[in-house]
Amino acid sequence: MKFGIDIGHNCSPDTGATGIKQEDALTKAVGAQLIQKLKAAGHIAIDCTPTNASSVTDSLRQRTNKANANNVNLYISIHFNKFNGIANGTEIFAISNASQGIAQSVLKEIIKLGFHSRGVKNTGFFVLKNTQMPAILIECCFCDSKTDMDRFDAEKMAEAIKDGLIGESKDEVKSDKSYILQVTTKTVLKPSTEQASELPKESIFDIEPGSYPVLDVRFEENHYWVKWPDKTKVNRNEHFIFAGYSKVIEKD
Repeated sequence: MKFGIDIGHNCSPDTGATGIKQEDALTKAVGAQLIQKLKAAGHIAIDCTPTNASSVTDSLRQRTNKANANNVNLYISIHFNKFNGIANGTEIFAISNASQGIAQSVLKEIIKLGFHSRGVKNTGFFVLKNTQMPAILIECCFCDSKTDMDRFDAEKMAEAIKDGLIGESKDEVKSDKSYILQVTTKTVLKPSTEQASELPKESIFDIEPGSYPVLDVRFEENHYWVKWPDKTKVNRNEHFIFAGYSKVIEKD
Protein backbone atom coordinates (compact mmCIF):
# COMPACT_ATOMS: atom_id res chain seq x y z
CA MET A 1 0.00 0.00 0.00
CA LYS A 2 1.21 3.52 -0.72
CA PHE A 3 0.91 6.13 2.05
CA GLY A 4 1.38 9.89 1.79
CA ILE A 5 2.85 11.22 5.05
CA ASP A 6 2.49 14.95 5.67
CA ILE A 7 4.75 16.05 8.54
CA GLY A 8 2.77 19.08 9.67
CA HIS A 9 4.32 22.55 9.30
CA ASN A 10 8.18 22.46 9.17
CA CYS A 11 8.17 24.77 6.14
CA SER A 12 8.56 28.51 6.81
CA PRO A 13 6.33 30.53 6.88
CA ASP A 14 4.22 27.48 7.74
CA THR A 15 5.39 26.86 11.30
CA GLY A 16 3.63 25.08 14.11
CA ALA A 17 2.53 25.96 17.62
CA THR A 18 4.90 26.66 20.49
CA GLY A 19 4.08 25.08 23.82
CA ILE A 20 6.08 23.08 26.31
CA LYS A 21 7.60 21.64 23.16
CA GLN A 22 7.62 22.99 19.61
CA GLU A 23 5.05 21.41 17.30
CA ASP A 24 7.48 21.34 14.38
CA ALA A 25 9.92 19.16 16.33
CA LEU A 26 7.15 16.83 17.51
CA THR A 27 5.59 16.28 14.09
CA LYS A 28 9.00 15.69 12.54
CA ALA A 29 9.91 13.09 15.17
CA VAL A 30 6.64 11.18 14.76
CA GLY A 31 6.47 11.52 10.98
CA ALA A 32 10.04 10.35 10.36
CA GLN A 33 9.52 7.26 12.50
CA LEU A 34 6.14 6.53 10.94
CA ILE A 35 7.69 6.56 7.47
CA GLN A 36 10.41 4.16 8.61
CA LYS A 37 7.90 1.82 10.27
CA LEU A 38 5.62 1.67 7.23
CA LYS A 39 8.56 0.93 4.94
CA ALA A 40 9.80 -1.76 7.32
CA ALA A 41 6.36 -3.35 7.12
CA GLY A 42 6.67 -3.56 3.32
CA HIS A 43 4.68 -0.47 2.32
CA ILE A 44 5.54 2.62 0.31
CA ALA A 45 5.65 5.85 2.29
CA ILE A 46 5.93 9.17 0.43
CA ASP A 47 7.07 12.20 2.45
CA CYS A 48 4.70 14.96 1.30
CA THR A 49 6.32 17.71 3.39
CA PRO A 50 7.64 20.62 1.27
CA THR A 51 11.06 22.16 1.89
CA ASN A 52 10.12 25.75 1.08
CA ALA A 53 6.98 27.74 0.38
CA SER A 54 5.90 31.28 -0.42
CA SER A 55 2.95 31.18 2.00
CA VAL A 56 1.04 28.84 4.29
CA THR A 57 -1.46 28.17 1.49
CA ASP A 58 1.38 27.33 -0.88
CA SER A 59 2.80 24.95 1.74
CA LEU A 60 -0.55 23.17 2.06
CA ARG A 61 -1.05 23.02 -1.69
CA GLN A 62 2.37 21.47 -2.23
CA ARG A 63 1.53 18.72 0.26
CA THR A 64 -1.74 17.73 -1.39
CA ASN A 65 -0.29 18.08 -4.89
CA LYS A 66 2.51 15.65 -4.05
CA ALA A 67 0.07 13.11 -2.64
CA ASN A 68 -2.18 13.40 -5.70
CA ALA A 69 0.72 13.23 -8.15
CA ASN A 70 2.01 10.06 -6.51
CA ASN A 71 -1.45 8.43 -6.44
CA VAL A 72 -1.09 7.45 -2.80
CA ASN A 73 -3.81 5.24 -1.34
CA LEU A 74 -4.07 7.07 1.96
CA TYR A 75 -2.93 10.52 3.12
CA ILE A 76 -1.95 11.15 6.76
CA SER A 77 -1.25 14.66 8.09
CA ILE A 78 0.46 14.77 11.50
CA HIS A 79 -0.09 17.67 13.91
CA PHE A 80 -0.12 18.63 17.59
CA ASN A 81 -2.72 20.79 19.28
CA LYS A 82 -2.36 23.86 21.50
CA PHE A 83 -5.03 25.59 23.55
CA ASN A 84 -4.94 26.68 27.19
CA GLY A 85 -2.41 24.40 28.84
CA ILE A 86 -5.21 22.33 30.38
CA ALA A 87 -6.94 20.75 27.38
CA ASN A 88 -5.41 17.40 26.50
CA GLY A 89 -5.92 14.32 24.40
CA THR A 90 -6.06 13.10 20.82
CA GLU A 91 -8.48 13.98 18.04
CA ILE A 92 -8.49 13.02 14.38
CA PHE A 93 -10.20 14.82 11.51
CA ALA A 94 -11.71 13.07 8.49
CA ILE A 95 -14.50 14.01 6.09
CA SER A 96 -15.39 10.85 4.10
CA ASN A 97 -16.87 7.59 5.31
CA ALA A 98 -13.74 5.68 4.38
CA SER A 99 -11.37 8.12 6.07
CA GLN A 100 -13.51 8.29 9.20
CA GLY A 101 -13.29 4.52 9.55
CA ILE A 102 -9.52 4.69 9.26
CA ALA A 103 -9.42 7.59 11.73
CA GLN A 104 -11.35 5.53 14.28
CA SER A 105 -8.85 2.70 13.88
CA VAL A 106 -5.89 5.03 14.45
CA LEU A 107 -7.54 6.79 17.39
CA LYS A 108 -8.22 3.44 19.05
CA GLU A 109 -4.51 2.62 18.96
CA ILE A 110 -3.35 6.03 20.22
CA ILE A 111 -5.63 6.06 23.25
CA LYS A 112 -4.14 2.71 24.27
CA LEU A 113 -1.08 4.81 25.15
CA GLY A 114 -3.15 6.60 27.79
CA PHE A 115 -4.23 9.71 25.90
CA HIS A 116 -7.75 11.07 26.35
CA SER A 117 -9.97 10.48 23.32
CA ARG A 118 -11.43 13.67 21.84
CA GLY A 119 -13.01 11.70 19.03
CA VAL A 120 -13.09 11.73 15.24
CA LYS A 121 -14.33 15.03 13.84
CA ASN A 122 -15.62 16.09 10.44
CA THR A 123 -13.90 19.38 9.64
CA GLY A 124 -12.89 20.28 6.10
CA PHE A 125 -9.28 21.32 6.48
CA PHE A 126 -7.44 22.21 3.27
CA VAL A 127 -5.47 18.96 3.10
CA LEU A 128 -8.61 16.87 3.60
CA LYS A 129 -10.61 18.68 0.93
CA ASN A 130 -7.87 18.79 -1.69
CA THR A 131 -6.59 15.22 -1.64
CA GLN A 132 -8.02 12.72 -4.11
CA MET A 133 -7.81 9.78 -1.72
CA PRO A 134 -9.03 9.08 1.82
CA ALA A 135 -7.21 11.47 4.13
CA ILE A 136 -6.91 11.99 7.88
CA LEU A 137 -5.40 14.75 9.98
CA ILE A 138 -4.12 13.55 13.36
CA GLU A 139 -3.80 15.95 16.29
CA CYS A 140 -1.62 13.57 18.27
CA CYS A 141 -1.98 15.47 21.56
CA PHE A 142 -1.43 18.96 23.02
CA CYS A 143 2.08 20.43 22.92
CA ASP A 144 1.16 22.91 25.72
CA SER A 145 -0.27 20.24 28.05
CA LYS A 146 2.02 18.89 30.76
CA THR A 147 -0.25 15.87 31.02
CA ASP A 148 0.24 15.03 27.36
CA MET A 149 3.91 15.96 27.10
CA ASP A 150 4.80 13.85 30.13
CA ARG A 151 3.08 10.89 28.46
CA PHE A 152 4.27 11.51 24.91
CA ASP A 153 6.89 9.30 23.28
CA ALA A 154 7.52 9.80 19.56
CA GLU A 155 8.36 6.17 18.83
CA LYS A 156 5.29 4.85 20.65
CA MET A 157 3.05 7.40 18.91
CA ALA A 158 4.40 6.43 15.49
CA GLU A 159 3.92 2.75 16.30
CA ALA A 160 0.31 3.36 17.37
CA ILE A 161 -0.45 5.27 14.17
CA LYS A 162 1.18 2.54 12.10
CA ASP A 163 -0.87 -0.15 13.83
CA GLY A 164 -4.06 1.82 13.25
CA LEU A 165 -3.26 2.24 9.56
CA ILE A 166 -2.19 -1.22 8.48
CA GLY A 167 -4.33 -3.21 10.90
CA GLU A 168 -4.14 -6.97 11.22
CA SER A 169 -3.63 -8.90 8.01
CA LYS A 170 -5.70 -11.97 7.46
CA ASP A 171 -4.87 -15.00 5.34
CA GLU A 172 -6.21 -14.98 1.82
CA VAL A 173 -9.43 -16.91 1.49
CA LYS A 174 -9.28 -20.06 -0.60
CA SER A 175 -10.85 -19.81 -4.05
CA ASP A 176 -13.16 -22.80 -3.63
CA LYS A 177 -15.62 -20.55 -1.81
CA SER A 178 -17.74 -17.70 -3.12
CA TYR A 179 -18.67 -14.45 -1.46
CA ILE A 180 -20.94 -11.45 -1.74
CA LEU A 181 -19.45 -7.97 -1.65
CA GLN A 182 -22.00 -5.59 -0.15
CA VAL A 183 -21.32 -1.97 -1.10
CA THR A 184 -23.26 0.48 1.04
CA THR A 185 -22.20 3.80 -0.47
CA LYS A 186 -21.28 4.76 -4.03
CA THR A 187 -17.51 4.65 -4.10
CA VAL A 188 -14.51 4.33 -6.38
CA LEU A 189 -13.16 0.92 -7.28
CA LYS A 190 -9.39 1.14 -7.78
CA PRO A 191 -6.73 -1.33 -8.91
CA SER A 192 -4.04 -2.47 -6.53
CA THR A 193 -0.97 -0.24 -6.27
CA GLU A 194 1.17 -2.82 -8.05
CA GLN A 195 -1.23 -2.94 -11.00
CA ALA A 196 -1.88 0.78 -11.23
CA SER A 197 1.03 1.63 -13.52
CA GLU A 198 -0.15 -0.97 -16.03
CA LEU A 199 -3.74 0.15 -16.23
CA PRO A 200 -5.55 2.84 -18.21
CA LYS A 201 -7.49 5.60 -16.46
CA GLU A 202 -10.68 3.67 -17.20
CA SER A 203 -9.59 1.16 -14.54
CA ILE A 204 -10.70 3.59 -11.85
CA PHE A 205 -14.48 3.75 -11.90
CA ASP A 206 -17.50 4.31 -9.68
CA ILE A 207 -19.33 1.34 -8.24
CA GLU A 208 -22.93 1.73 -7.17
CA PRO A 209 -24.39 0.43 -3.88
CA GLY A 210 -25.52 -3.17 -4.15
CA SER A 211 -24.52 -6.82 -3.72
CA TYR A 212 -21.85 -8.25 -6.02
CA PRO A 213 -20.70 -11.88 -6.29
CA VAL A 214 -16.92 -12.20 -5.92
CA LEU A 215 -14.45 -15.08 -5.75
CA ASP A 216 -11.19 -14.78 -3.80
CA VAL A 217 -11.27 -12.26 -0.96
CA ARG A 218 -8.92 -11.05 1.71
CA PHE A 219 -9.08 -8.15 4.15
CA GLU A 220 -5.82 -6.30 4.51
CA GLU A 221 -4.79 -2.83 5.69
CA ASN A 222 -8.32 -1.47 6.00
CA HIS A 223 -9.49 -2.61 2.58
CA TYR A 224 -10.83 -5.68 0.79
CA TRP A 225 -9.06 -7.27 -2.14
CA VAL A 226 -11.64 -9.00 -4.30
CA LYS A 227 -11.42 -11.14 -7.41
CA TRP A 228 -14.33 -10.62 -9.79
CA PRO A 229 -15.76 -13.68 -11.60
CA ASP A 230 -16.36 -11.44 -14.63
CA LYS A 231 -12.97 -10.40 -15.98
CA THR A 232 -14.59 -8.04 -18.46
CA LYS A 233 -14.60 -5.36 -15.76
CA VAL A 234 -11.82 -3.27 -17.31
CA ASN A 235 -10.09 -6.57 -18.14
CA ARG A 236 -8.84 -6.99 -14.59
CA ASN A 237 -9.91 -9.38 -11.88
CA GLU A 238 -8.44 -7.89 -8.73
CA HIS A 239 -9.28 -4.55 -7.12
CA PHE A 240 -9.74 -3.14 -3.68
CA ILE A 241 -12.47 -1.22 -1.88
CA PHE A 242 -11.96 0.52 1.43
CA ALA A 243 -13.79 -1.28 4.22
CA GLY A 244 -15.65 1.85 5.28
CA TYR A 245 -17.83 1.49 2.20
CA SER A 246 -18.29 -2.24 2.08
CA LYS A 247 -18.28 -5.65 3.70
CA VAL A 248 -17.95 -9.21 2.45
CA ILE A 249 -20.14 -12.12 3.51
CA GLU A 250 -19.72 -15.79 2.63
CA LYS A 251 -22.29 -17.00 0.12
CA ASP A 252 -24.52 -19.86 1.26
